[in-house]
Amino acid sequence: MKTWKHMSEETRKIICSCISHNKKLVEISKIINYDPRAISKEVKRNRKPVDYSNKTESKCPKLNRWPYVCTNCKNRYRDCHFDKFIYDSKIAQKQADANLINSRKGIDLDSDEFSKLDFIIKKGTDENKSIYQIKIENKDSINKSISTLYRYVNNGYLKTKRIDLPYAVKYKKRKHNKKYEYTDNKIDRSNHTYLDYLSYIHKHPNCNVWQLDFLGTIKSDSKNILSFILPNVHFTLLDIINNPNSKKVVEFFDDLENIIGIECFKDLIQVILTDRDPCFNDIEGICFSKITGEERCKLFFCDPYVSNQKPHVENMNKQIRKFFPKRKSIDNHTKNSVRKHNMTLLNSPIKSLDGNTPKDAFIAVYGEDLFNKIFDIVNDERK
Repeated sequence: MKTWKHMSEETRKIICSCISHNKKLVEISKIINYDPRAISKEVKRNRKPVDYSNKTESKCPKLNRWPYVCTNCKNRYRDCHFDKFIYDSKIAQKQADANLINSRKGIDLDSDEFSKLDFIIKKGTDENKSIYQIKIENKDSINKSISTLYRYVNNGYLKTKRIDLPYAVKYKKRKHNKKYEYTDNKIDRSNHTYLDYLSYIHKHPNCNVWQLDFLGTIKSDSKNILSFILPNVHFTLLDIINNPNSKKVVEFFDDLENIIGIECFKDLIQVILTDRDPCFNDIEGICFSKITGEERCKLFFCDPYVSNQKPHVENMNKQIRKFFPKRKSIDNHTKNSVRKHNMTLLNSPIKSLDGNTPKDAFIAVYGEDLFNKIFDIVNDERK
């Protein structure tokens, strides 16, 4: 018997027809394959009173048993002053739909559970955490789904409002008064273009591709945040550089090679994809080792003004903006503060990693020793 599924309008039409033909409850149950108790409750719940002039407030005792309506009653068209009821499939369907919607409104929690949930969500959003991260970190305390939590926020049930969620409120369309002007006319990017990158990836489909970018700061700032990410494990390495230029970017990779070794560098960082920022112009300095003189990685550049060719680092920059907001100076930040925010990102659960953190994913693939070494690069100030 189907005791778990909502009745359709076609099923209700069959019930209505069977009642008019004076079918017994058990007979209808066999026809539509529903439990007799479900059919009985359906008729009593969704029957409709009939308006007429001579009715009284009393209820006919025959309505207390099947079929609970006056459809086949002998006194239906006679002088009967009892309240009359009918069962109509269309009216029953509308009433059932309304009951279903109303039953799903509001919050299915008592006051203590709601207060606890409200506190956890508010505390998490105040720490710039996403709803998904809050849910994962408090899965023993929160028994609601991600979509339900977002619905609570959108409907205004919680202290946390939609404006408090990162990127929940749509940005206004950006106004581009002028394009960036890179003075790189003398840079020869032959064999390092985006088409060359696609060709290389086609021939080496399993290689590690890192994406490199600067966060972007206000004009008065002397410092900038370098973001270096490995998309397949969502690993992010941040470094703050004072007065950044191509020489200091090369120093970043030289220090990385010194820490993890040339062979490990070549195995871990095989391809780098970046934009045409002048700080990344020293192709030879980035790609070749100062120790052995051999090539340690491949460097490719996206096409001008096409940031979606490196979408992962662009998306990560949005996540980083939680700690370094736009139009706010970052000159007051130090290596320690950047390292702290970097570790927060690495310890945040990621949905595409099945709730695991980027740190866990990197260690699972490359080992904890390499993680500790590569993360130590942000300890030394690059002045």
